[in-house]
Amino acid sequence: MKLMILGAGVYQVPLIKKAKAMGHNTFVVSPMGNYPGLAIADKVVDCDTRDQEAVLNAAIEFGIDGIVTTGTDVAVPTIGYLVDRLNLHGTGFDSSLKSMNKSDMKKCFFEHGIQTADYRVVKSLEDLKVVATEIGYPLMVKAVDSSGSRGITKVESESGLQAAFEESLSVSKVQDVIVEQYLSGYEIGAQAIVSGGEVEEVFLHSDIVTPPPISVPIGHAMPLDISEIVSEKTKLLIKDAVKALGIKDTISNVDIMIVDDEPYLLEIGARMGATCLPENISIYNRFDFYEYLVNLALGLKPKLDLSLDKQPNAALLLCSDKTGTVKEIIVPDSVYQNERLIDLSLDVSVGDKVSKFNVGPDRIGQIITIGETESEAINLAKELMSQIVISVE
Repeated sequence: MKLMILGAGVYQVPLIKKAKAMGHNTFVVSPMGNYPGLAIADKVVDCDTRDQEAVLNAAIEFGIDGIVTTGTDVAVPTIGYLVDRLNLHGTGFDSSLKSMNKSDMKKCFFEHGIQTADYRVVKSLEDLKVVATEIGYPLMVKAVDSSGSRGITKVESESGLQAAFEESLSVSKVQDVIVEQYLSGYEIGAQAIVSGGEVEEVFLHSDIVTPPPISVPIGHAMPLDISEIVSEKTKLLIKDAVKALGIKDTISNVDIMIVDDEPYLLEIGARMGATCLPENISIYNRFDFYEYLVNLALGLKPKLDLSLDKQPNAALLLCSDKTGTVKEIIVPDSVYQNERLIDLSLDVSVGDKVSKFNVGPDRIGQIITIGETESEAINLAKELMSQIVISVE
């Protein structure tokens, strides 16, 4: 079958490889550039993944049977556009837009009684100051249409409002900014399999994040250490949110805050997560999450078998603390020889330019480990990572 995949970055590479291994022809949409997925695609469609008409024309020309992405939000509306125009499996255009725009998403949550943080939408710094006094400090200021923790700032007092407002606008294509109640708790994540319009399964996972004030995911682990009661509340909340937004035939990426054992929906996207989440879930449940996503996109109604023994695991991103050029990479043999190391992949070589880590795409590699418990796997990943030297000047 012919599968169109939007994006050719490091997070789309495993999806492209899996689709090809399953015997499907891959039509990868991406501008030409230093994107690793371009070299392995059966056919490259040279255009921006946000150019809906150009992608539609290519899809019609090649007669695709399905369209999908992973690890990126920007391509989701294009998927919805083609789903509606070509009657493909996936989330439709209106629902895709809601999953992309934080303002529309929050409005939908409130209309359907989905438990989430209180919020307002403002268009000026003056409005922001008024709303801030209503919501109270600390609070969160967020760009309406960004992803990957871009344009998000925790504000402790009025003195921080202007910088936060300007930061949100700097990564946004609109002039609206979200002001949101700060929830004091701990954040977890989930991947929800949505077949048709129904949630078939929810996989909860822990988030490993950068230090406050802005917590950016740098890894994940399973299983999540959480009570059965909180787990069930969270899964029910996710199912209600999926139905409210109208997400269909995909694996959905979900962010949740747990406050006093109560789950609050932060965001939900109509695409599978990044930062090694598909690998976490594949290893833990012993089935291929990428393969499952491909089958959903092609309408093949995959069967889900969760009867196998679970394998606790953890994944961490390799990151640089500065922008510059890679001068040296040292990975001791003992790291590769560790029997509980599942994967160590480097995205860079000596001489490559790298950026100081701010968001997921700034990664320079990944490490995945297994253990008897989630904590054991996390600790091993951190230990092995501490032995790796990547010098940047």
